[in-house]
Amino acid sequence: MTTAMESLDNVIISSSLEKNDDFLKELLGIGVSWDLIAKPFVFADVKMTAYTANGYFLTMNMVLIVENLEMTIKEFAATHPNGSFAMAELANYLNVTVGFVQVQIVKKMKDAVRYILSGPLVIFIDGYEDVLLIDTRIYPMRSIQEPEVERVVRGPRDGFTETMLMNVALIRRRLRDPRLRIELLQIGTRSQTDVSLIYLQDVTDDKLVAQFRDKLQAITSDIIAMGEQPVAEWLGAVRWNPYPIVRFTERPDVAATGLLEGQVVVIVDTTPEAIVGPTTLFHHIHHPEDYHVYPAVGVYMRIVMILGSLLSLLAPSFFIVLAAEHSYLPKALSFLGTPKNLPLPLGLQFLLAQLGVDLFERAVINTPTALGAAIGVVAALVFGQFAVMMNMVTPEVLVFMGTAAIAQFATSSRELAAANRIMRAFLIVLAWLFGGLGFAVGMICIVIVAGRTRAMGIPYLWPVVPFNWRGLKALLVRAPLYGLKNRSNIFHPKD
Repeated sequence: MTTAMESLDNVIISSSLEKNDDFLKELLGIGVSWDLIAKPFVFADVKMTAYTANGYFLTMNMVLIVENLEMTIKEFAATHPNGSFAMAELANYLNVTVGFVQVQIVKKMKDAVRYILSGPLVIFIDGYEDVLLIDTRIYPMRSIQEPEVERVVRGPRDGFTETMLMNVALIRRRLRDPRLRIELLQIGTRSQTDVSLIYLQDVTDDKLVAQFRDKLQAITSDIIAMGEQPVAEWLGAVRWNPYPIVRFTERPDVAATGLLEGQVVVIVDTTPEAIVGPTTLFHHIHHPEDYHVYPAVGVYMRIVMILGSLLSLLAPSFFIVLAAEHSYLPKALSFLGTPKNLPLPLGLQFLLAQLGVDLFERAVINTPTALGAAIGVVAALVFGQFAVMMNMVTPEVLVFMGTAAIAQFATSSRELAAANRIMRAFLIVLAWLFGGLGFAVGMICIVIVAGRTRAMGIPYLWPVVPFNWRGLKALLVRAPLYGLKNRSNIFHPKD
């Protein structure tokens, strides 16, 4: 189906103001859509119609701009008494005479319509096939706040907002490099969402940048208005593989660090998260807190994070295997593999506990903050004490599933935590049905899936597969920052 924007490809701007007005009023629904404004003006016999979208400007600012525009056009018209002037002359005069942020010429109807819907003041002048654009936008925005997900004890507290311009400024503040490139693209067949493609020209691989640019420009979906997730899925052609190939971050310092490593950052307007990619599996284990403590503490915290990710994935299924093979355990560890016999099979108990943890997480997200503590108390009673008293689950199940849940919430990347949740349920089922053999087969399947994954052509298990000692050492050890001299070579940086 051809969208309205695609149908404008062959529409030209008429020199007749009346024809342009009739076309735009029908196309845009002027008079039906109350937020779109079409205001006719006549300044010194120059007839024009100005179009804009309400909500993208401050009323007093717009009044001052229109008054300034009227005065300036009258002065300009006085120097052209016969009324014959080129649009470029008027644009140049406005640029050097009035205090607008930006004045430019638009030559295509498709671009003019897109700008009208984006908020600038778009002016059609009778007798001309070009259009004046005056950038008067002030986007509605919330104030900069601390990120909700990647919190740190020490370090910056500023986080991205839903306004792309503000997010770009937060990155530019940290990278005042003249070779920082920020390309503006519009994607989505109907939403025409603004997207910024950000990279360091002398660091990032040109092929990687071109790959991102081509994939963004090839997006032909209506659902981009949802935000960053559809863009990420289009970039990676994601189907059913749960492992994340890009990283979402609300922290400008994390985005800036990715740029310095040779990664590409994509900022989608109306969303407070930046897309940093490509990434390997181990990029999702790093946490900003690692770089706001001394190296020795950072190494310890990184090891804790790796162990936590493994516990989140393996703890429940490993206990099922221990219970099935408890006769082989040493006496000192025999208590781990001898849970109380209950009517429900052990694997089903873990699946019910998994469902309880997931329901609790959704309840906390959807519950007003004032009631969050009450939900926690109810969940502790229902999924803990009462479940044990009713012989639905054993205490051991709650301990191991609780450990996995804590490790899941401790994982810095929510995307990796979600992937581990899916794979954890997969391992629970295999260990329940086939014991140790099923657990081993499940682990092999997970390794194969991760090993076959490519993040924009980058091996997902690097530096383990293919093996790279320098990369593995950087993964495990948070080295002193003053001694860092080389960038990771996995993204093929120029510098």
